[in-house]
Amino acid sequence: MKASADLVLSIESAIAGGSISILSGGEEIGNWLGSKSISKAEDLLANIDELMKVHGIVKEDLSHIAVSAGPGSFTGIRIGLATALGLKAGLGVAMSIRSALEAMICESDVSGRVVTAVPAGRGAVCLQFFDDSVPVADPRSVTESNFAELIRTEEGGSFLLHESLFLSADPTPGAINAGANIARAIGLVCSRNMGTNTQPLFISKGF
Repeated sequence: MKASADLVLSIESAIAGGSISILSGGEEIGNWLGSKSISKAEDLLANIDELMKVHGIVKEDLSHIAVSAGPGSFTGIRIGLATALGLKAGLGVAMSIRSALEAMICESDVSGRVVTAVPAGRGAVCLQFFDDSVPVADPRSVTESNFAELIRTEEGGSFLLHESLFLSADPTPGAINAGANIARAIGLVCSRNMGTNTQPLFISKGF
């Protein structure tokens, strides 16, 4: 494949099994979705290499690395950031870091009051409240049971949920499946805002 001025590799390795996306011109070329937690940097690199090989891409074709700031697994956040930094340094390309919760809502067509939420492992859910895509509170963690209660009792808004949460939740009015490919949302947001550097979201469990 010929090098592209906007060929983006996007990495999300902190939520559920993680996801990887390759995009060009605002369109996804291919993706990888994990079925279990990514626990080692070499696993992530191997999956990146395989995805690029399948689509005839070499690392030198890339122009931009996008990576999740979290929230999610602390180890997963660190692995994703370290991998992205290594690729950035080795290839001399731009890198952007973005909150997964913000990317989810930016790439949705949901408006009004919205709660975005992702699994954080060990019985925790990380969530954030938005109003017309603008954050109205910082991200925080709650237990899975408290989150289930929240979506049963919260009124007048929507819930944009990572696919694993959507599938495990009881039928709830306003619940929307954001899918498992969060890397795609991060890549799309970062490709329009190159150089964005959100601080890593290491959100402690307050319970």
